Amino acid sequence: MVNANDFRCLTDSDTLERAVAARTADGIVLIPPRVSDIEPERDFWLLDRAVLIPENTTVILQNCRIKLSDRCRDNFFRTANCGFGFPDPAPISNVHLRGEGFCVLEGADHPRATGDSSKLQHNPCPHRPEDIIAIDADWIPAERKASGQLTFLDVHDHSYGTDAGNPDESQYGDWRGIGVLFANTEHFSIENLHIRESHGWGISLEACSNGRISKIDFDARMSKEIDGMLMNMENQDGIDIRNGCHHIVISDITGETGDDLIALTAIVPDEVVFREGGSLCTTHVMHNDWSRRERDIHDIVIRNVIGFSYLCWLLRLLPANTRIYNVVIDGLIDARPAGHPNGGTILLGDGGLYGANQPESMAGITISNVVCCSSTAITLAGYMKDSVITNVVNRNPDTPTLRVVRDDGMVNVFTSGLVTAGNT
Repeated sequence: MVNANDFRCLTDSDTLERAVAARTADGIVLIPPRVSDIEPERDFWLLDRAVLIPENTTVILQNCRIKLSDRCRDNFFRTANCGFGFPDPAPISNVHLRGEGFCVLEGADHPRATGDSSKLQHNPCPHRPEDIIAIDADWIPAERKASGQLTFLDVHDHSYGTDAGNPDESQYGDWRGIGVLFANTEHFSIENLHIRESHGWGISLEACSNGRISKIDFDARMSKEIDGMLMNMENQDGIDIRNGCHHIVISDITGETGDDLIALTAIVPDEVVFREGGSLCTTHVMHNDWSRRERDIHDIVIRNVIGFSYLCWLLRLLPANTRIYNVVIDGLIDARPAGHPNGGTILLGDGGLYGANQPESMAGITISNVVCCSSTAITLAGYMKDSVITNVVNRNPDTPTLRVVRDDGMVNVFTSGLVTAGNT
């Protein structure tokens, strides 16, 4: 085992990179609170770029805080097989990121870019409608500015970033805004972390298998006060499980996120424009040649989740031209506080926004022991068959416990114990 404090470099990124490179046969890299002669008053690590984790490596964070600098447009941690210069990420195995004690990953004070690949960067980028009007935002038509009645996209199609307007930098979010990014990795774990104010999604897995994510706490709310103004920070999902992921356990997840807390997104658009691995303007760090990649998500267990999303869903299953199957969801509590009625608890499929929903798209889904407390409880917007929904308590009497959007949306789906506001 090597200790990061034994490697002294001019920057923390250099120090941690050198520690990983110097790991011994056991592959363990220990990152405790920072101790350095450079800025000795600072006990937290300040990253200018992602820490890359090679295969057969375990990074242990020990009661430490790791923060992104205002210069950083990158992840906290990323598997070393992907990113710029990796058009076709090779498979790796045995990669682990584990916290011991209280370990925090925290976004920058002034992020260079936030949100996903559909969000244009702007600075300033107010979150409140009245502030958007006050800065005379150029994307708002004059009539809506005058009326003060902004649309949803007026507020949410731009995201804060200090790279806004820089002709040498991408003007959209991408995979670099994800906090912890693993790709094409087998036998892995991510556990016991507090992720605060991530620049985009907190954790994303692509084509990963035989692993677990556990004991993760999120703190994000689609906005952040920067320089005295509440700025918009889009797409702060918690955990995103993406195409090709299978045999994964997600457990003991808490906290609050701006966007979906947990999302299984097996998305293949109706028309695919090829992108090699490491391309910009996409949240996929891997290539999208689906003739060489698995597109489905399957054999996933999600249990013991307590939290809420400020805007979207506690849990979303989204297949588009793909399948999601063999998923167990057990123990899900929407802990939305009073005054936050937006969003919903569970969304299954969608209306075709991301690509076609196929009749076989979701099967073998077991949903049990759920408490809903939002404007929408469980919505089946796609197709589901051979599944079970049982023991659901809906705390909002103004919405049905289960809403099926399509006439043929459910085939051989057993439901029982669905209760709304005390009535069966």
